[in-house]
Amino acid sequence: MDKFRIALTMTRLILMASLTFAAGACQAMPAPVPMSCPVVRSIDWQAWVNAMPGPNMQPRLIAIGKVTVPTGGYSFRWGEPRVMESYPVQVSVELHPVPPAGPATQALTTHEVRGEWPMRPPVGALTVTCGGRILGHVSPVESAH
Repeated sequence: MDKFRIALTMTRLILMASLTFAAGACQAMPAPVPMSCPVVRSIDWQAWVNAMPGPNMQPRLIAIGKVTVPTGGYSFRWGEPRVMESYPVQVSVELHPVPPAGPATQALTTHEVRGEWPMRPPVGALTVTCGGRILGHVSPVESAH
């Protein structure tokens, strides 16, 4: 009889432990935190000031680079450049990836992005950011005359 009660008690303990473990495993996982910047890779950043002469020409800071995002269908827009007081000026600009509105290919996709802003030389450096992360930094920034 004692062996029977011990076996029954052990079975109950194992069953209770299994149910406790299963209940913990079935709890809802927290929702993933949205990424502030979905760019998974950023390469080949270049920047220059186009100061070529001509009628109605205005010097422009031009930046190009490649960014990889987790799916197809993204578009990109640029924020206004922030110019830090120094000589030569240091420029920072934010890249805003815009996710697809509908269905998109579920594969890493690389895009070449380009931005242009009115800017007088000399520009010492350009930093491209996204969601608080630095995607690229170009220094020095050359001028094409």
